[in-house]
Amino acid sequence: MKKLKSLMNTYWMLCEAVHQANVFYCDQLMAAIFSSFVHITITSYFFFVYFKSGEMTASITQGVLAMMHVCYLVLLVNSSTNVTNSADETAPMICKLINKDLDANLRKQLEGFLLQLPYHNAGFSALGFFQIHNEILTSMAGAATTYLVILIQFQTETTSS
Repeated sequence: MKKLKSLMNTYWMLCEAVHQANVFYCDQLMAAIFSSFVHITITSYFFFVYFKSGEMTASITQGVLAMMHVCYLVLLVNSSTNVTNSADETAPMICKLINKDLDANLRKQLEGFLLQLPYHNAGFSALGFFQIHNEILTSMAGAATTYLVILIQFQTETTSS
């Protein structure tokens, strides 16, 4: 019974810590993610421009800068994803406990705790616009690729004219 209370208290503390971090850092997270997205797009574009013009030193520099921003973004998003995934493991663990032969009072407490879980989010977000999770990396890669294709098309049109 004490272990269950400890588990419940730990989960609520985690949810409260994530909520406080969201309140305090949401604007910084949004700025960092937006800045990384813009830097990745711009440095990738100039990587292409310098590579096409044959300036290998500048091209390598831009490639390294783009990779540095990608690594920063992956580290930022991955740590948030790990916290969210750890919190999401609570519900399946409680379901497994409920299915075991338990005291009726303990089962009732577990069921009550399980019913409260959907109302407490342990996920990070950037100003509430989007959840900071690994899926955001795929979305950002798609958007950056789209912008790069457009920029490169403009570059090749102005060069050929």
